[in-house]
Amino acid sequence: MKGLDMITPEKPGKVLDLREAIERFVKPGMKLHLAAGIGGPSAAVCEIIRQYRGKNSGFTLIQSTVTGHSLNLVHTKLVKKLICSVCANISAQGRPSRVIQDAVENKQVEMENWTLNSLQQRLMAGAFGVPFMPTRSVSGSSIADDNKDTFKSIEDPFGSGTEVGLAGALIPDISIIHGCVADVDGNVIPAAPYGEDLWGALASKGGVIVTVEKIVPTEFIQKYAALVKIPAYAVNAVVPAQLGLHPFSLANPGISDLDPYEKDVDFLNILFEASESEHALDEWIREWVLQCDNHEQYLEKLGEKRIADLKEKSGRVKTVSTQVPPSPGDNAETFKPKEMMLIALAREIMSSVEKHGHKAVLAGAGLAATAAFLAYFRLRGTGFELATGNGQIGYTPVAGESILASEANVRTSKMLTDTTVMQGIIVGGENNKCLGILGAGQMDRFGNINSTTTSEGKFLVGSGGVNDALNAREAILCLKQSKDRFVDKLAYVTGRGGAVTTVVSTMGIFRKQNPQDELHLVACFPDLQLRSLEERVEEIRNHCGWDLKTAPVVEEIAGPSPEELQLLRRLST
Repeated sequence: MKGLDMITPEKPGKVLDLREAIERFVKPGMKLHLAAGIGGPSAAVCEIIRQYRGKNSGFTLIQSTVTGHSLNLVHTKLVKKLICSVCANISAQGRPSRVIQDAVENKQVEMENWTLNSLQQRLMAGAFGVPFMPTRSVSGSSIADDNKDTFKSIEDPFGSGTEVGLAGALIPDISIIHGCVADVDGNVIPAAPYGEDLWGALASKGGVIVTVEKIVPTEFIQKYAALVKIPAYAVNAVVPAQLGLHPFSLANPGISDLDPYEKDVDFLNILFEASESEHALDEWIREWVLQCDNHEQYLEKLGEKRIADLKEKSGRVKTVSTQVPPSPGDNAETFKPKEMMLIALAREIMSSVEKHGHKAVLAGAGLAATAAFLAYFRLRGTGFELATGNGQIGYTPVAGESILASEANVRTSKMLTDTTVMQGIIVGGENNKCLGILGAGQMDRFGNINSTTTSEGKFLVGSGGVNDALNAREAILCLKQSKDRFVDKLAYVTGRGGAVTTVVSTMGIFRKQNPQDELHLVACFPDLQLRSLEERVEEIRNHCGWDLKTAPVVEEIAGPSPEELQLLRRLST
C-alpha cells in the first residue's frame, strides 16, 4: 500500500489499516464527528457501514454537510440523531435528499439543525474547554427556538445594552477526518480551505482517526509545519486511504508530491438517482460498499482510468473569455426568465459594490454563485473578491462550477481559511465589508428566509450558511417567483431578513429602504410577449403570497445585452 513503505519497523507510530481503526475506536452509541471537504471522510464512512450494517449502532452524527456516502449512514439506519447544518444531495447542484426527508418524517432520526458557523462555534467551545461560545448567528430564528437547551440569548454583561447569543459546547466522542498527509505520529496537514475540519477534531474527547492520501516522514512535516493543523497528541490512528474523499474533491494546500483530484460528478449523479428509491439505494450500497471488502477494492472498482481522469481534471481550468464576440445564438430576444433573473442580479451586485464599497461578495451555491460570477467577469475581477462559506477568498470562477466544491476554484484562491474565520469575521464580523448573495426555499414580505422546512413539515436542506450570511453588511436574495415561495407566513424562519435590501425573482426586482420595512416591487423584466407593464405587475401580484406593495413608479428594466447573455451561457456550461 502506497505510504506504508515509508514506515520502518522500529517506528510504526499510530498507523493502522482502516478496518482495524474503525473496530478499535468506533463504538455503538458514540457521538461521531465527521469532517473533510464537503462530503466528509468517505473511505471511513464506507467502512463504518460495512462493520455496522444491520446492527444497533445508535450513532449521533455530527457533520456540517451530510451528503454523498454520509447520507447512506442514515439510509442504513445507523444514525439515531443528526447534528448538522446541511443535508442534501450535492453533485453539479444541491438538491433536497429523499433519504433525509423520509428519515425525519418517519422519526427514524432526531434532527438538530445549526448554521455552519454556530455549529463550529459549539465545537470550538468544546475544544477550548468552555461551556459556550458567543455568536452573532441563530438569534431571532426558528433555529434558536428549536435548540433552547443549547442556545441562549443574554444581555451583554459589559453594558452595551445588546443581546448576545450563546451556543453551548459540543464534545464528540470520536472524530474522523481526512487529510492530505500525516507522519506516523499523526501530525496532519489537511486539505484547504479548512472549512469545518478543525474544531471537531480538537474537541473530541476520544481523539481522532485520520485517513490520509499518503504518509510522509517527519522531516516532511517539519518542512511544512505551518500547514499542520491537527497535532499528533490528538490523533489515535493514522490510516493511508488514497482518494479518501471520493466522490468529492481534494485540493493540495501547497505541498510537494501530492496529486489533487476533482469531484466525480457522474458518480454523484448516479448515487442521486439511486437515492430516489429505497430499493435502488440498497442495491447501490450493496454494489459499491458491501461487496467491496475494503477501500482498496473500492478503488479497484473505480478503476485506474477513472481515478486518473479525476486527477487530470483537477489540472485543467475551464477558462471564461470575456473578449469573444457574441454568437448568433446569443440573441437578446431569446432569453429565458431564469437568465433575465441572473443578469438582473449581476447588475444589482455591481451596483451595490459601487455604491457601498463592498470588498467581498459571498455567494451561495447554484444560481447565486452564477450571478456573482457574471458580475465578477463584467467588472473584470477588479471590483470585489469572491468568497465562499468554507473559507475561499479571492478565487477566479471556473465555468460550470457554481456548486463551489471544486478543486479548480480552490487553486485560484488568494486566501484559504476555515468556516469560523469566514462566516464569523469576514462575513459577519464588526468590520465586515461583505455583500451576501443568497438563494432561498421561501421568503416573506420582510425578506426573512426559510431553507429548512416546508409548510407541510418536509425537510428541505437546512440552514447551511444562510443564517450566518445574513450578518453581512448587506444581503440580496434570488429565487423563483411563485406563491409557494413568496409566502405570507414562513413555516420556519431560517434567518431574519434585516440585512436584505433587494430581492431579484424570475419576474422582477423588489426593494426595501429600512431593515423592518416590507419589500416593494420596483421593477419588472421585459416581456417577449409584449404585454403591458400593468399586466406584468398584475401577474407578479398573482404569484405573490401576500398583498404586494409597489413603488410609486414601477420601472421596466432593460433586457439582456448579447454580451451579457453570451457570458452567462459560457459560465453555465
